[in-house]
Amino acid sequence: MCRLPHRYFLLSSLLWYAGCSTQDDNPMIRQLLAEAEKQIAPDRRTAVFDVAARLSGQTLTLKGEIQSTLIKDQLLQFLVSRTNYTIVDSLTFLPHPSLGEKTYGLVTVSVANGRTNPQNSAELSTQALLGTPLRILKKESGWYYVQTPDEYLGWMDDGFVSMGKDEFDEWMRQPRVIVTEPYGFSYRSKEKREVVSDVVLGALFVKKREVGAWYEVLYPDGRVAFIPKEIAQPYEKWITSAKDTPENILRTARRFFGIPYLWGGTSSKGFDCSGFTKTVFYFNGIMLPRDASQQAHIGEFIDAGTDFKNVKAGDLLFFGTRAEGDTKERVRHVGIYLNDGKFIHASGDVRVNSLNPSDPDFSEYRRKTFLRVKRIIGAGESTGVRRLIDLPYYNVNEF
Repeated sequence: MCRLPHRYFLLSSLLWYAGCSTQDDNPMIRQLLAEAEKQIAPDRRTAVFDVAARLSGQTLTLKGEIQSTLIKDQLLQFLVSRTNYTIVDSLTFLPHPSLGEKTYGLVTVSVANGRTNPQNSAELSTQALLGTPLRILKKESGWYYVQTPDEYLGWMDDGFVSMGKDEFDEWMRQPRVIVTEPYGFSYRSKEKREVVSDVVLGALFVKKREVGAWYEVLYPDGRVAFIPKEIAQPYEKWITSAKDTPENILRTARRFFGIPYLWGGTSSKGFDCSGFTKTVFYFNGIMLPRDASQQAHIGEFIDAGTDFKNVKAGDLLFFGTRAEGDTKERVRHVGIYLNDGKFIHASGDVRVNSLNPSDPDFSEYRRKTFLRVKRIIGAGESTGVRRLIDLPYYNVNEF
């Protein structure tokens, strides 16, 4: 534990006094906070750092929202090391206190949509499958700001239930069933007469019992249904057998041929490019980050070599705009390498293209925008690759 100078006062309950603007109108302070965010929480897609400040004399008062004590401590240390101001902390921690104990959630529909802003017209940024655990951070106008297990942030207005930690832990301790086919249905009875909902690959339920060729399952919102065993299996069996081998990765990827492209899509109803790679690796035990530009930062860098001779099946190929002059590199697309210059990706739909000019599937555009190769298969934890079996939300031994 470090000791802060006496000029720092922690006033977590300080009221934001009348007449003070919640917006920082001091260019120097704006720049200081921008530098702090870049150093402490550089990716707004996965960390909450919504901080404003007002300078009054030698007192710098902080207001806004942050997600953890670690981020707060780092921010305070940053400001103390670069200024002589008295720092007054009026920051709000998320999850927001108004939520009470209900700061955990579980998705109750086949695919729940996460948006960039709390409104239906906002951009679709991500999705979460039925049974996915959520961390609920705050509520605004009927919308909830949530974080998915890949740490991605988004707004949801429906499609999940909220609960306290004890109730959430109890749910996670139950035996579960995972859907193993790209698409299917659950039914009110074994006679398949009435559908409860559609389901997609990766959906999770609590298993109540086995009845012949069926699993009787429980939805997070209390609904009971029957799922054919031919489209599901016990979660414990699945997660211990999920292996990220080249053969498994390619086999899974090919199951999605022809599924249409959907910006923000991460399910077998529709994928964007990184939603496709994320789903393929998820089903083989790997939790990839949500976006292509995030996926490009994990795994082992591979020198593609002449005509991609060093690239192996299952490697991730990244495409975009190269850095040039003052222009920074932009990773815009990702695909999975097959062999002989071919790769599979979501572009229009899930399809195969090639980087080999003599191949009928050659894509000149992809060849021109190719950036690099990253190897996920066999990469260690030090490269940022996370395995489901090591994550508390998914490890059956953690609860």
